[in-house]
Amino acid sequence: MQKTIMLILGFALSLSFLCAGDFIIGTDDDTQNKVPLYGYANYGWTKFFYKADELQAAGFTTAQTIERIAFYVGNDQTNYETDNQMVYMGYFYDSQYSSTSYQNPAYHTLVYSGTVSWNGPGWQEIILDTPYSFDPTYGWNLEILWENHDGSRIGGPPNFHTTGTSFYSAVYKNGTSWSTSNGSRSKDYRPNIWLMSSPDAPPPPATAVLPLDAAIDVPLDTMLRWEHNGGMPNDYMLWVGTDNPPSNIVNALSLSETGYTLPQNLDYSTTYYWRVVPVNDIAPAMNCPIWSFTTMADPSIVDYPHLETFDGEFPPGGWTQWAGTLSDPISFTNGTRWVQDDWLNYAGDDKAAKINIWGSMSGYLISPMFNIPDENYVMKIDAAILKYGQTPEGTPPNYSATDDQFAILIGDGYSWEVADVVREYNNSGSEYVLNNIPMAGETITISLAEHTGHIRVAFFAGSIDSNDDNDYMLNNFWIGDADYSYPTPTVQMLTDESTGAPRLSWEPIPYARKYNLYKTNDPSTDYIHFKSISGSSYVVDPAENKAFFKITAE
Repeated sequence: MQKTIMLILGFALSLSFLCAGDFIIGTDDDTQNKVPLYGYANYGWTKFFYKADELQAAGFTTAQTIERIAFYVGNDQTNYETDNQMVYMGYFYDSQYSSTSYQNPAYHTLVYSGTVSWNGPGWQEIILDTPYSFDPTYGWNLEILWENHDGSRIGGPPNFHTTGTSFYSAVYKNGTSWSTSNGSRSKDYRPNIWLMSSPDAPPPPATAVLPLDAAIDVPLDTMLRWEHNGGMPNDYMLWVGTDNPPSNIVNALSLSETGYTLPQNLDYSTTYYWRVVPVNDIAPAMNCPIWSFTTMADPSIVDYPHLETFDGEFPPGGWTQWAGTLSDPISFTNGTRWVQDDWLNYAGDDKAAKINIWGSMSGYLISPMFNIPDENYVMKIDAAILKYGQTPEGTPPNYSATDDQFAILIGDGYSWEVADVVREYNNSGSEYVLNNIPMAGETITISLAEHTGHIRVAFFAGSIDSNDDNDYMLNNFWIGDADYSYPTPTVQMLTDESTGAPRLSWEPIPYARKYNLYKTNDPSTDYIHFKSISGSSYVVDPAENKAFFKITAE
């Protein structure tokens, strides 16, 4: 039998919304993470109970068949998965736990067995495999035994809203192996609970949780989430659109969950409308409101040409870096492999982005968002590979590794796949050979003709084996029109104060990546390129007897 776990996000329900068949016990928002389970333990069991008079005060005044239960997760969680969970229900005859012994499950009913994927903050709802009939008028209490047989622990476990009692109302036991030995008891760890039985009327309208109604600055990749307010809905009808009433994006879509990921990213600075109609076995909810939200303003860079030299703070504003392999789809984890260092390992003011690859490691450096206006735009960047700490004149890098990769990806910045790779360098069959990237650096030019609109650029470098120790370097990232022409620098001939040699000097050209220096002994012949530099001056070799120079910006 397939297990169904439902998440109801949001704030605690107002009791005024509750229908017949909905009973909540516990109103405080204190938190603990031991009961009903402690996810950071490999194994564990808990038992906790709710008194008959508490149940009756919550409206549970006659015999009911409990079909669902829910606990309020108090911290941020996304799919915190706990496998092999077993939940039992039964009668408890004492006024409190006088001992910390294990509850033999043979005296209770197994109501749920399976996986619970915890999400939060909000109510985490569990549909029972076996509904449980309970009558509080007998004067006996409702006990729950929860067994965690997952066998592995995960950091950052869910915590649960709880309301302290004047009596010992919970016992918990955790460990690295399964044990039925005695646990620890508490007056403060019993979780707030929502018990649900069959409704006798349509459900009330739902409540918007993410985004909240009338929210602004909403991210383009937002997920829609809502909470029901009782009535045990089985399904939800969803409408979403830029029209009002909404329908032009999602029109009467039937869902069993309380969240929905939109099929595409939204547009910037746009107001969206949405409505959710809960449906139970009796009828749909009536008079459901239409909610709205407005997305964030467009943060994209639109002034071109754009230049990033990596000379200032690192990573530069808007740039991010992550760990992760070149897989499909790409899954990022926290990582800071990219650093700032001297370009080509020459000490000085010209800095670059660098990642040192010496073993099984990888890293991504990702640009801010750009809005590319037309198909004539290109991206340029200088790339070099050197032996760790060596200049182009020093020891060459290891050229034998076939597991190393360098790749350039272009995507929308919200999802990344191998399909986003526009250029890959490796030594194992790629059109672009990694070993051919020179130590002195080369300019890589990528056409953006197929990438107009909103993009981000990602640079990946990685290795599998410990067979090298190389510096991958990037410098002078540039985006602009392929036909963009820089003015010719106005050059002065000065005397270098430290050496007395002639020095060429010019005013920096805005957004120039670098300056190409050419010279000849006869101005009637062709000028020969002999050097490219990032600075705006060049000291001439005093041994030059006669030379004519030309400088262009790129």
